[in-house]
Amino acid sequence: SVIYTGLFNHTNGQYGLQHSVHNFYTFNWVKGIPYILNKKGYHTGLIGKFHVQPYDVYPFKVLEKGPMGNRDVFSMAKLANDFFKSNKDRPFLLVMGYSDPHRDWVKSNKRNYPGIKKIVYNPDDVLIPPFLPDRPEVREEFAEYYQSVSRLDQGIGLVLDYLKKSGRDKDTLIIYISDNGIPFPGAKTTLYDPGIHLPMIISSPALKRKGIVNNAMVSYIDIVPTILDWTGAEPPYNLPGRSILPILEEENHKGWDTIYASHSFHQITMYYPMRAIRTRKYKYILNIAYKLDYPFASDLYGSRTWQGILRRNDKKMGVRSIESYIHRPKEELYDLEKDPNEINNLSLIHISEPTRPLYISYAVFCLK
Repeated sequence: SVIYTGLFNHTNGQYGLQHSVHNFYTFNWVKGIPYILNKKGYHTGLIGKFHVQPYDVYPFKVLEKGPMGNRDVFSMAKLANDFFKSNKDRPFLLVMGYSDPHRDWVKSNKRNYPGIKKIVYNPDDVLIPPFLPDRPEVREEFAEYYQSVSRLDQGIGLVLDYLKKSGRDKDTLIIYISDNGIPFPGAKTTLYDPGIHLPMIISSPALKRKGIVNNAMVSYIDIVPTILDWTGAEPPYNLPGRSILPILEEENHKGWDTIYASHSFHQITMYYPMRAIRTRKYKYILNIAYKLDYPFASDLYGSRTWQGILRRNDKKMGVRSIESYIHRPKEELYDLEKDPNEINNLSLIHISEPTRPLYISYAVFCLK
């Protein structure tokens, strides 16, 4: 919902998942990106997972799914090709909503998908991040995860090939992103860096300088302003983000040094509202319902990774203690330069009573 509206979910009302019993809705007053671009004469389409509601807020004119689901990336690419062919002479917005590399790999990775080479990884060769334990079941799950990523990579390559064949690659802005951190405990659903430091690759035919790594700190609230800037559409008055287009060819543009993050629900059983501010050096997290246990998404709780931790009664999950992961204080403050794994909570450091008067100044953060 943040990707499609440019508003944090605590603003747009899509506090959690749309499907099944969760049944969360975006507020009716919100105007999603397909609504805005439909008004400007664009043909809007989504192939794959939709994941938001109501349709009035997100009125994509074309909604399609692959015959074998949203991991059937070959068939999804063919649908994208049909979309390109039907829009040779008019502007369009196309979203490809893949299920890879979401969990449920075991069943999905055993299937043979047409037009896709199955790439299998050796669990002994994968790299385990420091927030997870280096255990056999974790390595096995990472190997499955890599296989799912490789299927996705091939699918995106097919879509780019079809776009080039259509000739529309010369006037199309392409934004590649993930919508959450990797689906492991300690990443997905958290506001720690493994949960919010996500992929973003942008390709623009207007770029003269290409292939650079841009170090600007941007947020997914910036995607809608970027797309509207590209299309020339008038943005809604209440968008907190800004267009990335003016800084794409720069590596270190000044004034892009802070991002904000928000979490409310995931599934309906996962009420745990959090807000965060991240700068180059520090991250501050406010756990609004900190007296509750930190909840697990069902796919994370049922994972072999977490079930192995429970079975062994581990005290640590990688570099972080299980206790500090489940029972969090109201405030967390980390020096990311000295503590990139976000373990040493500076807000818990107590200073002994001074022998002379202590003057305290307050910093007020105001989001424009």
